[in-house]
Amino acid sequence: MNKTKQRIEAFFFTNKGGVRSNNEDGLVIPGTLISDLSMAIPESYHGEGAHAIFCVADGIGGEQKGEVAAQLVLTHLRDHYLEVADEESFIKVVYGAKDQLEAYVKKNPDSSNLGCTLAGVIIQEDKAHVFNIGDCRVYRINGKFFERITKDHSVVQHLLEEGVITEDEMRYHPRKNIVTSSISGDGIKDSINVWFKTMVLRDQDMFFICSDGIWECFSQDELEMIYEKHPGYAFCEKVLIASLARQSSDNVTAILLSTSQT
Repeated sequence: MNKTKQRIEAFFFTNKGGVRSNNEDGLVIPGTLISDLSMAIPESYHGEGAHAIFCVADGIGGEQKGEVAAQLVLTHLRDHYLEVADEESFIKVVYGAKDQLEAYVKKNPDSSNLGCTLAGVIIQEDKAHVFNIGDCRVYRINGKFFERITKDHSVVQHLLEEGVITEDEMRYHPRKNIVTSSISGDGIKDSINVWFKTMVLRDQDMFFICSDGIWECFSQDELEMIYEKHPGYAFCEKVLIASLARQSSDNVTAILLSTSQT
């Protein structure tokens, strides 16, 4: 039986943003892991295959080496994503990543509680496994509209669901940075809440994966307006330039991903 292959195109960047002195974000695309690096311009990926992973991670902990956590978790996901077939197997891989952080903390006690949030898409033939932990996000692009697929694990997401604030007010709320789930070396078992969904890929499907620094800097309407005028590589270029011009208070990382069946 022939495997369904996808022709995949992606444009991506990660940058320390307008205020931070270092970049605790990172990302994985097939064949590449970028961590603790600030990219001046977006880069491109073109490939073809039945399996691939695209993931963004946002290190948390600041002085507790968030960039190290992002790199350790992304490395584990890069090396084990082929084991993911459903939510149960994904959770198993995630706890394997947590074990890596626990081992690091054991050797470096000053790094207790280092961790990261993440979101991404695993391509598996004609399916997409979409996931997030924390407040990084995945959007599916329908025409020119951005549909948020993932659900944040955060205080402001809870307030949104309770009807206390709007989607746009999440960007400015004083508790916007308080997450309720992450992959952390905190020594606590069963501490990770996972959002996971398997979707059938449509021909020429498109996804936008980003850290919270992006959606805090741009409303959904703004992202849609930029995308309508500047699709493809130019979209990532404009978003990166604008986030720096706006002096984004957080690191900014994004992947624009498109798939089509071969």
